[in-house]
Amino acid sequence: MKLYLILLRSPCMSKHLIADPAVAETNDASRDKSKFHHREVNLTYLIIVVVLYLVATANIGFFKQVLMIYPFADNIGFIASLSGLLFGLMWLLFQLLCYRSTAKIVLIAMVLIAAACSYFTDTYGTIFDRGMLVNSLQTDQAEAMGLMAPSFVIRLLLLGVLPAFVISKIRIKRLSIGRSIVQKAITLITSIAIIAVCLLPFGDQYASFFRQHKIVRSYTNPITPIYSIIKLGTDYVDELRRPDTLILHATDAKHIAAVNSTTKPKLMVFVVGETVRADHIGLNGYKRDTLPLLASQPDIYSFKHATSCGTSTAYSVPCMFSYANREDYDIDTAEYNENVLDTLNRQGVNVIWRDNNSSSKGVADRVTFEDYKTSELNPNCDSECRDIGMLDGFDTLVKSDTGVKAAAKPQDTLILLHQMGNHGPAYYQRYPKEFEEYKPVCMTNELSKCDEQSVINGYDNAIRYTDYFLNAVIDTLKPYEQDYDVVMVYISDHGESLGENNVYLHGLPYGIAPNAQKQVPVIIWSPKNNGINTKSLSDMTNQPVSHDFITPTLLSFFGITTQEVQSEPTFFKNGN
Repeated sequence: MKLYLILLRSPCMSKHLIADPAVAETNDASRDKSKFHHREVNLTYLIIVVVLYLVATANIGFFKQVLMIYPFADNIGFIASLSGLLFGLMWLLFQLLCYRSTAKIVLIAMVLIAAACSYFTDTYGTIFDRGMLVNSLQTDQAEAMGLMAPSFVIRLLLLGVLPAFVISKIRIKRLSIGRSIVQKAITLITSIAIIAVCLLPFGDQYASFFRQHKIVRSYTNPITPIYSIIKLGTDYVDELRRPDTLILHATDAKHIAAVNSTTKPKLMVFVVGETVRADHIGLNGYKRDTLPLLASQPDIYSFKHATSCGTSTAYSVPCMFSYANREDYDIDTAEYNENVLDTLNRQGVNVIWRDNNSSSKGVADRVTFEDYKTSELNPNCDSECRDIGMLDGFDTLVKSDTGVKAAAKPQDTLILLHQMGNHGPAYYQRYPKEFEEYKPVCMTNELSKCDEQSVINGYDNAIRYTDYFLNAVIDTLKPYEQDYDVVMVYISDHGESLGENNVYLHGLPYGIAPNAQKQVPVIIWSPKNNGINTKSLSDMTNQPVSHDFITPTLLSFFGITTQEVQSEPTFFKNGN
């Protein structure tokens, strides 16, 4: 035994053992395997690989939908841009979620979710939106097992479980805090840059894609399932936060208008415009006379510097009539709060909302609402129902809130008309053929297929139809001047981008949105002797105004005071 140990310790014997080729090869292989097993991978590289993998394997259904709309041979650049955009968005999302302590859990979850959801998307065309998630949660065991085909198990194992196992075995490289922060900042900036580079050259196509093909976006994986999960969770939280009763406003409101034999009731028609920008208004100095009929009307006041509350209808319309100004307005709680129409209605003003758009966005939930987007009420429908139809039966609204014309005592009345207006991108559909003043016109909602001038021509033609509509509103009001103090107010909900810097439509975040989406027309027709101070109105046309002026103006016109808006500015003052 001692001799054996001595031999092992002998330099000659050691050299002999090491020199054995078989032993050396085995040792090298073990070291290589150990080296590979213990090799650390930079988290950034791992995220990039996983994102590329998901773009390629989990979004087959998405790209099939895209290619049905945009054939590859004619849209190579756009398809490449869309692929880059999907990569950039997913990379940005994963970078925000993945840190060394959470990366494996997040990436494994994403791979498994994508593998499962993409199977149903590719096989059945399933879209995992919020409604589908609710439906899935309510599915019983028998229904669920009926969907568990062998192909699903195979796909889940190959595209989900196997990559997840590989990710679980990877060692993520440790970095110092300072280096981690720098690397994270660089990757976030790079992902945003990729998104911008993909969007900007094809802004016109993306404008149509996002507006006209919303359903296609829902095929993206795992972005849509993750978004839907988050949305389901936030909706649940919002439901828990929902107040049991409506939050009241202006509870101290008082009607202070003098009442005597010579006092006339008030009658206002408030036109909620759609998607009209201020710099395309002829009254404001636009090179085209887009409002020729209003230009010939006396007592027209056009405000030159008006801004909107938001850049989309869903945001701006509730904000326009809320008690909060733009800085304080919260769209998530707006539906729980009373608005100025509720106050007016409570103070005895007859409030009627006629809608030829998508809806009142909750503003008219507690006042009279009439839907003029269907031919059942709107007598002026061709390819679509026209705004002019909202003036049908106007006298029944003014004389009585019961629809009876005869002998009803006149009362303060506010009639709101929500236009279809210039709703894009199909501007050519927003007006009858006889209003096609400017040609050629872009005759498709795919704005990328048209030159910029033809898009503008269709947009300006739609404004000319609004001119016709507003002029008809004024002519409808004129016969009531003897019995009422009448006024018409027209304000668009937001503006519109028409290709400047390759940006189209609207809805950009307010802080980065161009002025074209935020500067809107405000036009008031105010005949003399209607109780409005003409000088104050004229002076205000050159002052900065905004949607914030609407609520205090409505209350002031109808002679209602409340501490809630006591010191807030208005478009005009009462009293001649």
